[in-house]
Amino acid sequence: MTSTTSGKEIHDDPDSAASLWFARLQGDDVSPRMRREFERWLKADVRNAMAWDDLNGTWNSFSDLENNSDFAALRADALNAGDKRPHLNRRSLGLAAAGLVAAVGGAVVGKRWVGDATAPASPPEEPVFSTAVGESSTFRLADNSVVTLSTDSAVRVNHWVKERRLTLVRGQAFFQVAKDASRPFVVAAGDKRVTAVGTAFDVRMEPGKLSVTLVEGRVRIAADEPKGERRVEMSAGSRFVAAEPADWAISTVDTAKESAWLKGRLVFDGEPLSAVIAEMNRFSERKLSLSDPALGATPVSGVFKTGQIDAFVAALKTYGLADVGRADDKQVELVRPRSIRGAAE
Repeated sequence: MTSTTSGKEIHDDPDSAASLWFARLQGDDVSPRMRREFERWLKADVRNAMAWDDLNGTWNSFSDLENNSDFAALRADALNAGDKRPHLNRRSLGLAAAGLVAAVGGAVVGKRWVGDATAPASPPEEPVFSTAVGESSTFRLADNSVVTLSTDSAVRVNHWVKERRLTLVRGQAFFQVAKDASRPFVVAAGDKRVTAVGTAFDVRMEPGKLSVTLVEGRVRIAADEPKGERRVEMSAGSRFVAAEPADWAISTVDTAKESAWLKGRLVFDGEPLSAVIAEMNRFSERKLSLSDPALGATPVSGVFKTGQIDAFVAALKTYGLADVGRADDKQVELVRPRSIRGAAE
């Protein structure tokens, strides 16, 4: 696939695309639109982020070239080639750097030419992908696995050697894992590790609680404890919950219901209103609150769009489950329905 940015072609090859982006972003006339398109490209594939980090590392290494004898000789040859020195601005420097990186593959200048050729290369920065409240994002990994981040979530792509490791920094993510028996796929979440080979599963972190919902395949969950490693295996259609370090439980669940957030929906089947509100609030900057804690025990069933607070409140009013008290652009207070209040009075 080839995408376009501002009418200019961005190639499939991450290194080539990173070089083009580097050159374009050196100008003084970079528009907000171009920066947004660059951010979308950067987040679209972990390989893009890695290529960008490598290119930046190479460019930062240029400062060391001033004291490099090989580079000094090349510069002298260039200056002796003519009487007039070319004028270099940020854009021309960017284009030169991009061309050089593209020509040598990025690694030669940054890792071999500069400094001691036998010194080990410093590892590239581990890219982190994140979403804000109400956002979701999907990106493809280098092995063709796909990660979908839920609202207010973040995942770090660790360095891959013998295993494909990611760290769920916060929130919730759904992983569709490409099969590779030689390299397990590991998601670290807090003090626990979820390991799979080829499967689809959801991992969610909450304060004091971790849950894993397995849609397809098998996964192993492990944690290091004082007496050694503790582990448990899951099969498709089940959910793992650890509310405390010693409290592990696996139960059968409706995976379609649990994964409805991937399609922008939340499904409830008799859950208490307090729990439903907490879930709706995860996807919205505008928060719901209860004026009467007793109202929180009201059972709620239905399918609601994430982030659609007004539609959710309208449904509660229609079915006589709650009314609206105070409301503004930041908060909506739910109160007991007028009919119930009238009867109590």
